[in-house]
Amino acid sequence: MSNILVVTGSVRPNSTNEKIVPLVVGEVETQGATITIADLKELTMPFFDSPSSPSAPDFEATDETVKVWTQLVANADGVILVTPEYNHTLSPVQMNAIVWVGKEWNGKPVGLVGYGWGTGGGQAHDAAREALSAVLQAKVADVQANLFFGKDLNADGSVADEAAVKTKIAASVTDLLANI
Repeated sequence: MSNILVVTGSVRPNSTNEKIVPLVVGEVETQGATITIADLKELTMPFFDSPSSPSAPDFEATDETVKVWTQLVANADGVILVTPEYNHTLSPVQMNAIVWVGKEWNGKPVGLVGYGWGTGGGQAHDAAREALSAVLQAKVADVQANLFFGKDLNADGSVADEAAVKTKIAASVTDLLANI
């Protein structure tokens, strides 16, 4: 049985993330995998400030939360990022989390479930795909779930079209699990 790490993408109170993450968790469990959640609100990592790159052979994290986060990524068979789209890119907290990890991303299957207004998280996914696959050598799944406010989701983040949201998330999870 695969262990999937689901990573939150927002630390804002009442974020849409809090409504989407349980849907992703439910779908992963439905498809037979186990779940670990990395709540970036609880994993309060410092802003990346290391003198060396996490991909450097001699890199060693000193911050305890960064050590926990790195171990979560290392132990997962695959990772799903639940990504809000902030100014056409990933949220700062999620990008910071990605940057803190180096070799543990190499070859790691990653799925993307995002949401937003114009592209349903698509531009955030483009940024994640560039950072994770081109730079860190993760295996980012081809199928991503793009959830649109005003179509799939209501403005408050609640689900507007349950069938469409479930179908999109299921396709993304299926593709991720096929790459493990």
